Amino acid sequence: MNGPILVGVDGSETGTRALDWAAGEARVRRVALRLLHALPQVRGGTAPGIEQEPEWGAARRLLDEAEERVRRRMEGVETSSELVVDDAASALVARARDAGLVVVGTRGSGGLAGLVLGSVAFKVAAHAPVSVALAPALREPTTGHAEIVAGVDGPSTGAVLAEAFREAALWRAPLRVVHAFRFFQVPDPVHSAELAALLRHHRQAAEARIEEALADWRTRFPEVQVTAEVVNDSPRKALLQVSAGAQLVVVGPHDHRDPLMPLGSVAYTVIHRCGRPVLIARPA
Repeated sequence: MNGPILVGVDGSETGTRALDWAAGEARVRRVALRLLHALPQVRGGTAPGIEQEPEWGAARRLLDEAEERVRRRMEGVETSSELVVDDAASALVARARDAGLVVVGTRGSGGLAGLVLGSVAFKVAAHAPVSVALAPALREPTTGHAEIVAGVDGPSTGAVLAEAFREAALWRAPLRVVHAFRFFQVPDPVHSAELAALLRHHRQAAEARIEEALADWRTRFPEVQVTAEVVNDSPRKALLQVSAGAQLVVVGPHDHRDPLMPLGSVAYTVIHRCGRPVLIARPA
């Protein structure tokens, strides 16, 4: 989807990193950038005259400064802003329907220091109807030609590859596609030869499935340099190992019915621990 990029602005350090990342993404995608700041209900709610409250004026200045930052750093990006009285996560999810991508910082101004993924980022990533990018709290996002890493597995593979190939083409970056499975480690004893053969069969079947999934995308994006690998390891560990120098990590939301972890354990772990921008891919 080529709609505008929607970014949450809250004045925090992580929020500013999210703003900068979103502005760079808007420039390479050649789409508009929409800035949103949400004020909680103040002094009894949305009574007439709320625009005169000090909180409203401070929030408006915050957005104006954010717009000016984008204009200085990313000339040519069409930028607009909106200030609403609402819960931040609800406001972003509601407006995401008209966006091509939503960008938030992993931890905002109201987060606890020990939490990497704040409540707003968590809710938006879990419930937005479009793809969501989360800018990290720990490191500056890279914007050069470092590789894009895509973790593929199951029903989300198509959406992950669509986003990953597009990002690699836009940023002229190499793409590494990783599929990890936890099968077993081949032991030394008597049956090791049979187990090793079974492992090879399982790996070859997985490699064939990945190559089949990649075939159409390689044709659509012949300029993208793609490396695909299948590893016998947990998906969480494998993605963390390969993402250290990545420009972006693309994963899919697990089809998970646990209300405490609607993104699934792999996406949740990668967001928390890789320290790179993470894109949660959803079908367009």
